[in-house]
Amino acid sequence: MRQTAQSERVTFVVETTSAHQTKTWGRRLASVLEGGELLGLSGELGAGKTVFVKGLAHGLNLRDEEILSPSFTMIQEHRGRLPLYHIDLYRLEQVALDDLGLREYLFSDAIAAVEWFERIREAGELSCLAIRISYAGANIRRIEFEAADARYAGVIGRLKAGFGRSRPVSAAE
Repeated sequence: MRQTAQSERVTFVVETTSAHQTKTWGRRLASVLEGGELLGLSGELGAGKTVFVKGLAHGLNLRDEEILSPSFTMIQEHRGRLPLYHIDLYRLEQVALDDLGLREYLFSDAIAAVEWFERIREAGELSCLAIRISYAGANIRRIEFEAADARYAGVIGRLKAGFGRSRPVSAAE
């Protein structure tokens, strides 16, 4: 099990004003991933977690139309530049790593994007890139990337280096 090493947390926060911009940040994140990452997504219902994963998928050379909110299937496997496991735990109150074969998906060479990550009983013990999406206004979403260890701090560093502070997203992106 990947466990969180005690260190200083690194965060990077951006705001978006459209679903397109939220997808763009997902695509940007995909461009700096190498495989084997665990992405723990959290946020209120409708905040944009699945929209973000659609952008992530696009950045992995998948068609974002293939990414559906997997609330009924819970786990969807996709093959792109890197394999993507899209896991949605919305329908479960709480789940353990050994339930649903989660351990196999979360600790692989694929990217595991887990919506409602906080519902994993052991979530606080796992090393992951936490992605919190929240409402920051009528049409504004706040996306907070947080890393508690060097591996994911490196991901945030690459994201910042490639895309800087939250800059406007153009229609071409």
